[in-house]
Amino acid sequence: MVHRRRAVSRAELTRHTGLSRSTTKDLVEELVARGLVDESPAPSASQVGRPSPIVRPGDRVLAVAVTPEVDAVTVGLVSMGGTVREVIRRPTARVPTPADTVTIAADAICDIQRTLRDGQTVTAVGVAVPGLVHGRESAVQLAPNLDWHDVEIGQMLSAATELPVYAANDANVGAVAEHRFGNHHNAEHLIYVNGGPSGIGAGFVVAGGLLEGVAGYAGELGHTFVGGGEHCHCGSVGCLETEVTQAPLTSLLSELDGAATRHPSTTERDVLARQSRALAIALGNAVNMLNPGLIVLGGFLRVFPTFAAPMLRDELARRCMAAPRALVRVVPATLGADTLVIGAAELALAPVLADPGRY
Repeated sequence: MVHRRRAVSRAELTRHTGLSRSTTKDLVEELVARGLVDESPAPSASQVGRPSPIVRPGDRVLAVAVTPEVDAVTVGLVSMGGTVREVIRRPTARVPTPADTVTIAADAICDIQRTLRDGQTVTAVGVAVPGLVHGRESAVQLAPNLDWHDVEIGQMLSAATELPVYAANDANVGAVAEHRFGNHHNAEHLIYVNGGPSGIGAGFVVAGGLLEGVAGYAGELGHTFVGGGEHCHCGSVGCLETEVTQAPLTSLLSELDGAATRHPSTTERDVLARQSRALAIALGNAVNMLNPGLIVLGGFLRVFPTFAAPMLRDELARRCMAAPRALVRVVPATLGADTLVIGAAELALAPVLADPGRY
């Protein structure tokens, strides 16, 4: 609860857990001693009685997040509460191979560990991969844009860093991050769609839980057919990620990150209109099948709700049934460029949250 809420009073912990006040106090003190949470006096308040201390995530137990893309490997340092402490982006001259990714990530992790203060420790590594990842084995079955096939990325990176490594699909971890830490209302039924240099993927949150499929492969929205004749890296034709691409939207994306407010040019509006149609076909199918309350667009797809909301709304209305369409909101990711970093770190922190007594 402290991890996900980021700040909660001891009284709230007692009320929500059903534990006694003395038990809650003892547990918080133990978690403080283990470096998992910090406790501070409540700010002065006008209510009657003693104000309850505030419990926040600690910064001694840390996770590393690794995200390989077609043009870079990004390594982030994240503390409890989904707080991003540092992000290192290492551009690559070619699409990084698994060996390249391991070397770059291991070097960055060594650099990070040298900067930690006494008492801080990296507990594990989470890897967000743009492709099919067998969750239990942290093995990449296929990452088409990276040209990775049957890669034991978890074992490889663990051997290089001597740390536990957990890998998953990048859009799935992004969905978890936006569900847990995003500034969204009613996010229990959510579709997160990520657009990056390596393509488009989706993660589905259903009734508060991630829909993974039998092997963790669910969510490949980028490889659904939306029309067109472009050949895709996956071997098919007319996939969403061949029709909705980052390159023509790069200028708008940079201005979005810089909080600019200019209107798209005529050429950019044409691109947005064409890509909105393709995106709406895929999203419409997902809305009809899953009846979500929220669609969160991340990565370069954030440009659509910002610069092309009416276009996307109109196209989506044509592509799905009226009743489920009326219930869904389409919004940009609120965690911005940190979404995948926070999501990958959640993989690494999961064992700590499941059994904090071990740490």
